[in-house]
Amino acid sequence: MLLALVGTDEFGKDERIAGFWKEALVGGSARRIFFASDYIGEENSLTTDIAQALSPSFFEPASSVLVRHCEFMLAEEQRRLANFLSGAGQEGFQGNLALDFLELDKRSVLWKFLEKQGVVESFVPPKNSNAIQKWVSEHVQKHFQRKINFATAQYIADAVGGDTKRIHNEIKKILMYDSGIQEINLQHCGLFIKPDREVPAYELQDPFGFRNLSEFLPKFRRILAEEGDGAFMPIIGALRGRCLTLLHIKVMRAKKISDEDIKSRVLPPNLIFTYRTNRLPEQSFQWQLDSLQKTILRLDEISYGKKMGYYADLASFELAICGLILQ
Repeated sequence: MLLALVGTDEFGKDERIAGFWKEALVGGSARRIFFASDYIGEENSLTTDIAQALSPSFFEPASSVLVRHCEFMLAEEQRRLANFLSGAGQEGFQGNLALDFLELDKRSVLWKFLEKQGVVESFVPPKNSNAIQKWVSEHVQKHFQRKINFATAQYIADAVGGDTKRIHNEIKKILMYDSGIQEINLQHCGLFIKPDREVPAYELQDPFGFRNLSEFLPKFRRILAEEGDGAFMPIIGALRGRCLTLLHIKVMRAKKISDEDIKSRVLPPNLIFTYRTNRLPEQSFQWQLDSLQKTILRLDEISYGKKMGYYADLASFELAICGLILQ
């Protein structure tokens, strides 16, 4: 059996590797061998030692071999391994081989061979906040057979990001503390999971839309502290985009246009579901039409002022942005 795992979804890959070991046992190979891509044998190359492990002897059966972090394998070693696997493909090797890559160079001989064999499996973690929140909800219900509400799943997504293996371990830690928990809530997460992830500027949109300064300010200050000047333009762009969306919603609701039509007009197809989950109609109720128009103009003024050298210190920028919520 030959298998190539490619991607940064570490939890997904761990689950697949566990399946690989089980499949190897069914095939009669109970002996496991691990190699790292920077392995240096005393006499042989990595490929030679892999080949020896995959060959049965009078004393040992063919092994099941896992090679981690193959993206660091030298180009010459990758060619050597591809040549070995190509030659073994005609006679077949009796063991099992799994190759683990964070990413695979599609120009390499090894990639071309693995792709031709159809053994490459991709493991891509959820990328944005909504996708991470959905993954957390589904994982808690499917893997742990527990319940979790939207706000709690969103907290975990904000705190940890797309590191699926760490999300799994953090949830497991909560359940180790109290195995009787049937529904994971914000209190559990606040006790065990401390935020340590950079908060992207778009995550300021919801608290800004609700004019919720107590939720907006900690995220806002954290971005400024971590990113400095580099955060100015992304923040302004994210807040301006939300104001425009809310402005369109208010105008169309005033014209008695249905919510279904509003969703399709103001949001791209892949984000239509956020109309309700992000409570965009409720956000629009927090603003008057003229205040949204003034806020958009003010954001443009702040953007221009930044380019002209104003808002040199973070405090002045914070005051200008927070003033928009309080107006």
